[in-house]
Amino acid sequence: MLNRLSTRLRLRGSAGLAVMAVFVALVFLGRSIAAVDSFNATVPINTEVTMGDPDAVVPVTIANDPASPNPITGITFTVDTAKYGLSSASAPPSGWCVDGTPTAGSISFALRQGTGACASVSNGSEIAPGASLTFNIKMLPLSAAADVAGDTFTDIAVVGFIHGVLPTWTRRALAVSLSATPSSTGVGGVITLSMQVINRSTASVSGAASNPAPPAASSAIVTNIAGPYYGSTSLNGSVGSSDTTITTGSTDEFSSIGILRVDNEDICYTGKTATSFTGAVRGCNATTATSHTTGAVVYNKTAFTLASGATGTLIWTYSADSAGSVYFYAQAKDGTGTSTSVTGNSGAVTIGSFTASLVVTPAGVTSGQNVTALMTVTNNGTTSLIDAAPSALTACPGGAAETLVSGPSPASISSIPAGGSGIFQWTYQITGTAGQAYCLSGSATATGPVTSNTAASNSGTVSNYSVAISPSTVSSGAAGVAVSWTVSNNGGYDIMEADILTPASGGDWNCGSVTAPANWNGSCASTVAFTSSAGAYDITPGTSKTFSITFSSTETVASDKTLSFPVTVIARGGGGATETLSSSLTVTARALSLSHSPAGPIYADGSSRYSVTATLTSGGSPVSGKTVTFTSTAGTFEPATAVTDSTGQAKADLISPASTVDTSAIVTASYLGSTATDTVTFTGWTKPNIAYWDSLSPTASSCGGKVSFSITVKNTSAVSMTLNSSSYFAFNDSSVGGCSIYKAFLDSSSAGVIPAGTTKTLVFGSPTNAGAGGGVTMPASFIAGSYEPIANSSPPPESGMYLTEVAVGPGTNDQYRSVVDKITLSSGCGVAKLNTLEWMELR
Repeated sequence: MLNRLSTRLRLRGSAGLAVMAVFVALVFLGRSIAAVDSFNATVPINTEVTMGDPDAVVPVTIANDPASPNPITGITFTVDTAKYGLSSASAPPSGWCVDGTPTAGSISFALRQGTGACASVSNGSEIAPGASLTFNIKMLPLSAAADVAGDTFTDIAVVGFIHGVLPTWTRRALAVSLSATPSSTGVGGVITLSMQVINRSTASVSGAASNPAPPAASSAIVTNIAGPYYGSTSLNGSVGSSDTTITTGSTDEFSSIGILRVDNEDICYTGKTATSFTGAVRGCNATTATSHTTGAVVYNKTAFTLASGATGTLIWTYSADSAGSVYFYAQAKDGTGTSTSVTGNSGAVTIGSFTASLVVTPAGVTSGQNVTALMTVTNNGTTSLIDAAPSALTACPGGAAETLVSGPSPASISSIPAGGSGIFQWTYQITGTAGQAYCLSGSATATGPVTSNTAASNSGTVSNYSVAISPSTVSSGAAGVAVSWTVSNNGGYDIMEADILTPASGGDWNCGSVTAPANWNGSCASTVAFTSSAGAYDITPGTSKTFSITFSSTETVASDKTLSFPVTVIARGGGGATETLSSSLTVTARALSLSHSPAGPIYADGSSRYSVTATLTSGGSPVSGKTVTFTSTAGTFEPATAVTDSTGQAKADLISPASTVDTSAIVTASYLGSTATDTVTFTGWTKPNIAYWDSLSPTASSCGGKVSFSITVKNTSAVSMTLNSSSYFAFNDSSVGGCSIYKAFLDSSSAGVIPAGTTKTLVFGSPTNAGAGGGVTMPASFIAGSYEPIANSSPPPESGMYLTEVAVGPGTNDQYRSVVDKITLSSGCGVAKLNTLEWMELR
């Protein structure tokens, strides 16, 4: 058109040229008017946050229009304080910083200058025309009566710029957390999925359910077999088919009237006490009344209503159908679908005969701090695994650098029995810039050879500041509890103040005293402000300081409750920039104690054992049916987990480490957030050390016939041992009330030296210590069943392997060893004896 117009104007001479000049000027003037500074703000599709979540983040991408004449060097985000609070912990892009002190509803960002100042002066990190950067805005979403869609900022302002429509997201009324147990199982096992739902709205929520229902699995290797249930406990005593009172460990998660599910029976009840259900109607809902054993799981079939701030749990069970890895995901929702949660994911469950899982703690550090990696390996097979050892761990690609400091410890585990677990531990130093992630992966192998799955750890993040709280769990109603916060600084400014916000209501958290670092001040208040007395005593970059509050009283709870203790750090430079760090601890209604037997010390020979007992109670009453995890700084637990019985006790054996010097170990038992510790001691072992090394044969036998047992052992010490035919192998049926013993001496062909570090197969088949062999008759009186020859060093009844070398003097190197694989006896065996006492009453 411009060309055609130019032609027409030329036909009119100089006047036309004048008109054309005016036209061209107008064209360019129009372009100048159109080229204004503008930007767009967007968030990812389906962005959502949870009410009351102090760690909620909305990632906002700011894109400078390609036609903008100028770069963006500063920006301010503003929210409606009736809906949100803003946090100075919002993460700016690289090269940016928080400008000034944020308010409850406004936070500004500018460019970090070489001097450390924060100003809107170019530093090469500005948002040029056509470029974009993401700001992670950390905020506290406030509660409403139900989900709120269409939340947005009040404004996003850049001086001299205009913007388009502001982005929106959804505020969810429910918080959700999914957990799947156990973390590994064999094919044919059962997986329990728990969904914890917290009502963060201001209204009551009824009809809690999952979406989808049941929660979906990431892989089609599992099948839902039951649920939803609405809480659980366990039987504290057996129940007959006509009993109308059902005694349990606790009734906290159950309504006053409702329906129980025990095994395949529904039981309707009309009342409850703290530990029992009364008025039970057996076999309701067309089920069959039957007997149930102590420890059986009791599920709640009655849906709950959650008041504002209340927590409830939904439970499903799934069958493990084939090998692989699976996790579960779902939203929580109320009966109307107007109050929902974000989609939650459970941890992964590995299905297979030999599995590994890996956890890295803590999940947030400053650059240069250390983390601990724990790999748990589990034998889900039917026979022991020998020489289990982890691979070298592999760091995640990109992100932070993970440098090995120590580990693995132990380097290997000699034997993991069927159903048992072992733990390997490493320490890594994490280095990187704020926002970079760290994680690790690895596997394990055992003789066979067998290899576990490759386990990937959780992901942690490097930050400029970090805080670690200790302890992370306190008991309900505890008094005189000292809680410490260690603040680490890896930012660009000194920290001159650390403010710890304590629970404001519903808690009875009374500050009794505070302990500040040297040359810092602090005093009790709802927010305890610890302040440095001078710049010389600040938390300088690369250092940390610990702050403590002793609470004269704490909260009393009926069920576990997690409380937030936000820590706000204030810099001396950067305009007094602040950042709020999240920390929390759990108040648990449960108490855990720990004991061991014998009193000790025992030998550090790699085979001797302590029997360790953890006792779990709630309100003083035993809690049954809960899985307790055992760990130790030395030695290995078999098994690493155990389930509490009707007395609340879970038991495991701690196998001693192999050490030539005296040593000790700190033993820890944990259930959810509850922990208990104990100290055990070991006497250094300088003698031979013969360990059972699997390969028991046969593992099944007939009563009345002759049998010899071959057993593979290994000398794990640096000293050889010459076995004498006075060594024997024995087991008995006393565990089921019998009085029969099988005892066979070592064949002469198996006697002799076992050099250090070697394995040898021993044959026990001689009726006497002459070592003639030929087999020993299995007593016909043996009661049919399966038996585990656990070492008994003070027979009778005799059990396990007794190994001796008479040449060096009786008792000098004698060793008693367990053979943990079971022997099943049948065909021609006796039966359990029943003694009848006849009572006659004379009138």
